[in-house]
Order: sequence, then structure tokens, then C-alpha cells
Amino acid sequence: MIKSNVPLLYKKYHVDRNDERLGQFSILAEKYNVKSVLYPGSFVHITPSFLFPVVTYVDTEKRAEAFFKDPCVSDYISKRKTYDSEPAISFIHKDYRKSIEVKRRSFDLLISQYAGFVSQYCKEYLRTGGILLVNNSHGDAGMASIDKAFRLIGGLTRKGAKYTFSDDNLNAYFIPKKPVKITKEYLEKIGRGIGYTKSASAYLFRKLT
Repeated sequence: MIKSNVPLLYKKYHVDRNDERLGQFSILAEKYNVKSVLYPGSFVHITPSFLFPVVTYVDTEKRAEAFFKDPCVSDYISKRKTYDSEPAISFIHKDYRKSIEVKRRSFDLLISQYAGFVSQYCKEYLRTGGILLVNNSHGDAGMASIDKAFRLIGGLTRKGAKYTFSDDNLNAYFIPKKPVKITKEYLEKIGRGIGYTKSASAYLFRKLT
């Protein structure tokens, strides 16, 4: 599976496509006390484990299941990790929309990237005060913006591999370009992100309850 010490699926889908997204996780590691992470719909995107010591990945893909079973993956993570402890990596081969075997309110960070409405199905596993990292590819950032369980605390913009964080003028986000009422039912029906007058590559929300 390994070529030049990089797991092949990770190399194919993230390294070769310049899509490791290391910068966004580095910002989170610097700004917040994140130790434990839940990543539903992760496929083989192991970048969070370079910055955070405890990460639980969830996906239905058989290739992902085989990927995480390969000891070379944990060896590669150990070479790239930025913390002192040994990485704790677990993989759950399951649809995150169904109940998964993890403790409620136990994670510091919930990641939603290109995998549907993670914020709705998995917010019960995020501790109060924890952080939701979410993009709007499938409309999940918009969904979080109307969920009273979350409060927007910042946006991340990307230029190449570089990410920058801003918490200025947060009220300017999530204003639709077209006159449409944004509801949970509407976003579930269209299953994708809509256009907003001001947008970011990804958004950070804090869980309030």
C-alpha cells in the first residue's frame, strides 16, 4: 500500500491533489484545546491525526476500512504527528447517520467535509463548548447556521495551501444571494450549499448545548 512512505489512497486523493488541508487543522490546533476528534464521512483523509492525538474516523467505504487496518497508515501518522503522545486512531465502518458506538458529548472537534449533514446527525457526540469545523459543499454549514445548538465563531479562507482565520463581521455570513427562506427542510431537499453574499472555505461553530 505504501509508496515513498505515503499510503497510496491518501497520496492519490489528498497529497497529489494538494488537498491535505493541513493549514485549517493547524489553525484549530493553535487556537483551541482540541484533543479528541470525530470525523464522519472521512474516507482516508488522515490529516487531522497529524495535529490531534485522538481521532475517530467513520465511513461506509470498504476501501477505507482496509486502509485503516494497514499498520503502515499508523506508522505514517507517527512520522508526521506534531504532538508528544502516541496517536490514537480508530475507524468505524458504518453510516454516520445511524447510531455509532461512541460516547455522547465526548469530542472536542466534529469535522464535516463533503459528507452531508454531519452537524445534524452527529452533534450529540460533540461536547458542549466543542468546535464544529464545516464547509458548505452539501449545505451543512448553512444547516449549522440555523441550528440553535451552534454559534458561528469564525471563517477560514484558503489560498493554495494557506489558510487564514477571521472572526470579523460574522453577521455578514449566511445571507442568501437570492431571496429564499433557509430552513432545515429546504436544505435537506436540495442537498447542496446555496450561494451567500459572503462565504468562506470553511466555518467554525461552537456548540452551545
